[in-house]
Amino acid sequence: MGSFAIIGAGISGLACGNALAAAGHQVSLFDKGRGPGGRMSTRRVDTPIGQAHFDHGAQFFTERDPDFQKAVSALEAQGAVGLWRGQFVRFDSNGQQSTLGDEPRYVGTPGMNGIVRGLATGLNTAWGMRVSTLSGQKGAWQVHFESGETLGPFDQVVCAVPAEQVSDLLSQHTPAIGDQAKAVRSLPCWAGLFAFEGPLKIDWDMARFDGHPVLDVISTSVNKPGRTGPATYVVHGRADWSITHLEEAADQIASFLLQELAALCGPLPPPLVQSAHRWRYARVETSHGPGFLYDGVQGIGACGDWLSGPRVESAWVSGHHLGQALSA
Repeated sequence: MGSFAIIGAGISGLACGNALAAAGHQVSLFDKGRGPGGRMSTRRVDTPIGQAHFDHGAQFFTERDPDFQKAVSALEAQGAVGLWRGQFVRFDSNGQQSTLGDEPRYVGTPGMNGIVRGLATGLNTAWGMRVSTLSGQKGAWQVHFESGETLGPFDQVVCAVPAEQVSDLLSQHTPAIGDQAKAVRSLPCWAGLFAFEGPLKIDWDMARFDGHPVLDVISTSVNKPGRTGPATYVVHGRADWSITHLEEAADQIASFLLQELAALCGPLPPPLVQSAHRWRYARVETSHGPGFLYDGVQGIGACGDWLSGPRVESAWVSGHHLGQALSA
């Protein structure tokens, strides 16, 4: 059996790690984050009436792939995910509201990062480990960290991070993968995070907006399973609007997005929490398409939503299929 270093312990990296571990391989995952989350993060903020919880990245996920359905069922049995029985709507460019389908939508519990914690169960995962460079060759890869630490040797390496970071890490060792990563563009997103003593007067839990100059998605935690504390709302700005305002101060963005929320919902009570988070790599503009990449000569693979599609499930499928291919 082989030894694998997986850079990135998000949905895709963990899916790959689980597939490899199930086949008997030795797997070590390294993630720059302080803990499970990434774009599945949950932010916690203390308020006078309890801790507020914000799923400020992905709001939910669906399951269509049969293998992913099995994984979700197992995570649900662990208590790591739950079915979100909310009201989902869409606003068209004229402001008209319609129902946004009835496909089952799941969330991590008690926060969105619950799915990451669940997938990491039983895997050798190290958090707070930012990889700077790789050195060596297939069968003898060394992983170097910004802390100055070096770990290895590893037989093979999997890179499960956004395309921009894949290009920086791998172009020297496998130009074919590096060049494909360079061709992918990730779009940013500003997220406004707001908490109130009680729910706002709206009749939906999540809304998508078509043709709005600022808004992309607004979501509330009020009816998400496992959530406690104040009523929280996450307001995602459109990608083009976020690009225009990318370098503005977070407090200015938060004030602006709060005004947009008030324009939609009516006069708001004073917020318990008012902040903003900038996602530089929120989602891919267009995925590259092959699902995953692998350089057999170098023993380097890449997986992630930039290779499959801008959905949580797509990221999992990409990593899972790469893990299966490497095991085979």
